Amino acid sequence: MAITLILLLAAALRLWALGDVPPGLAHDEVANWLIARDILAGNHAIYFTAAYGHEPLYQYAQATAVALFGDHWLGLRYPSAALGVLGVAATYVLIRRLFGTSIALLACGWLALSFWPLFYARVALRAIFLPFTASLAAYFLFRALNLPTDHSTNRPLDQPTSWTHWLLAGLFLGLSLYTYMAARILPFIAIAFLIYFFLFCSSTAIPWSRLLLFFLTAALVSAPLVGWLVSHPGAEYRIAEVQKPLTRLLAGDPSLVWQNFIANLKFFTLSGDPWPRQNLPKRPVFADPVSATLFYAGLLIALYRWRTPRYGFLLIWLLGSLAPSIVTSVAPSSIRDILGLVVAFVFPALAVVEAGRWLAARRALTTRRIPLIAAQWTLAILPLALAGSLTVRDYFVRWPRHEVVRFDYHTDLTAVAHRLDELPAGTPAAVAGLSVHTMDGPGLDLAARRNLQDVRLCDTRETLVVPAGRDAWLFVPQVVPFDTDLRERLLAWGTVAEPGPQGAFTAYRLASDEALWRDVQRLNTTAALPDGTEVALPVSFGEQLDFLGYEWTRENFAPGDSPALLTYWRVDSPPAAPLKVFVHLLGESTAPLAQHDGLGSPPRGWTAGDLIVQKHVLPLPSSIAPGLYKLQLGVYNAPAGPRLTGAGVDSLLLTPVEIQTR
Repeated sequence: MAITLILLLAAALRLWALGDVPPGLAHDEVANWLIARDILAGNHAIYFTAAYGHEPLYQYAQATAVALFGDHWLGLRYPSAALGVLGVAATYVLIRRLFGTSIALLACGWLALSFWPLFYARVALRAIFLPFTASLAAYFLFRALNLPTDHSTNRPLDQPTSWTHWLLAGLFLGLSLYTYMAARILPFIAIAFLIYFFLFCSSTAIPWSRLLLFFLTAALVSAPLVGWLVSHPGAEYRIAEVQKPLTRLLAGDPSLVWQNFIANLKFFTLSGDPWPRQNLPKRPVFADPVSATLFYAGLLIALYRWRTPRYGFLLIWLLGSLAPSIVTSVAPSSIRDILGLVVAFVFPALAVVEAGRWLAARRALTTRRIPLIAAQWTLAILPLALAGSLTVRDYFVRWPRHEVVRFDYHTDLTAVAHRLDELPAGTPAAVAGLSVHTMDGPGLDLAARRNLQDVRLCDTRETLVVPAGRDAWLFVPQVVPFDTDLRERLLAWGTVAEPGPQGAFTAYRLASDEALWRDVQRLNTTAALPDGTEVALPVSFGEQLDFLGYEWTRENFAPGDSPALLTYWRVDSPPAAPLKVFVHLLGESTAPLAQHDGLGSPPRGWTAGDLIVQKHVLPLPSSIAPGLYKLQLGVYNAPAGPRLTGAGVDSLLLTPVEIQTR
């Protein structure tokens, strides 16, 4: 009954307001969704190389959830919530096997209520799968070893061990490697514990045939993944980015590893993960002094009883779980320490149970002895309630308000998606972003309740897109800068700016495009073919973009200046692939003296008649001589060509630029 209540509490905390906290969708979550969509489209793999590389087990679970629940936050995050609850259940059966019901219940109470496990059970990241499979691997290994729950003896039970338990232990050990990269320390933890067991604890020989079955099963299960990674050594380039401490250690310099070791020792009670993306910065695992004190007390108990297998297991596992963070950059890392979830909360539970036994064994204020279970739970209520209340405050209130969290989880973009849901279908709209060519589109699609494939995207630091049609909208999230020149042009066309809720974005509404097109008519339309023949604008490049004209944001340029050119384009026929516009300042040779290539808007959602204004900044060399210089313009398929043709050529010459003396 008690474990049922704990699991229900864990489920409530992991599912409540799951679409609101985290306050948006991080790029890592969106990348996982894209992998899930690929799986559902039939693109299966033993290892997914997208987004720094992903082991496959979580990805297939997530693809199943997306197929069941749909393309939104529930389909994306439900597997993590479910695995978070299953992880509590798996930890319970393991700790009950090792220490009995009381310690298992208390440890799972802390596990259900604490910030660290709660966080990873509410984000669509694969690491949460590891504690579940690792707990089961340890559980079946201890079943195979037949260790008793009474800590007074080190000897295995006399009953024969089952081949099935050795087989299942190897199975879950092998499956763990398919969850998250930190699982690669798990075989070494198993080997270290078995060596410790044979050296210090076992007076009964373990049949080598069954031990061989354990490792052989793990090897066979993990062989497809290991073989693939060995044959594709460049697939895990994320590891290369974070392995500097390990590289320095192998070169004979242990300084970074030592620093990380000290940082990880502080992880539990002094200073936790510094990254706001995955923790309230530097919040330790045990953030209240009561739980922290109990953690240290339990650690001392385990150290005192280290020759007893279950306590030796706790210590070996805890130290081993920190190794991935110790040998990589930015320590401590709560995600690379994820294996620690299996044992970290056993230590305060140990302290509570031992204190309860001491208290129940003595008379307290009355002549009647206090029941053992009552003493233990009396001591546990305060730290559990304190830990739970701090978790609710820190996770649901403080963490989502952090500035970096709102940026990393694209809270403003999520607010824009909800505003788009309120617009009538077919309303012409564009959205500004910082990752318009990669993650902003999928992020909008996931956050919105309706189809947004007709919504244009633009990076307003360099590009402005005005959708064709009346009552067109442009939404600029608060975190996205809006270039001053582009914003001034937009407001000059009669656009009304309206603030969004809580300042998450600014909505620009263009009721009529008459002023816009009148303004376009005043642009410089002087252009020539490469041979000098004048040509009238507009000119269509590849029948995809019509070049309408251009203007400089200021006059008079001198060496060392960075003049800005605005080019105006109208969508003719939306292309299938991204385009780039290039502007080259040419001297006597064909090599450009200054250039700018850009078009901060993918073709997603483009409609014939949309206006695009592109800003080109041309940094002039300080050594450039005064005089007239050619200005060349063209369009090409990103990222490297070929060029599109317009008026029979692949580039136009604009009015020459005069560079004056300063």
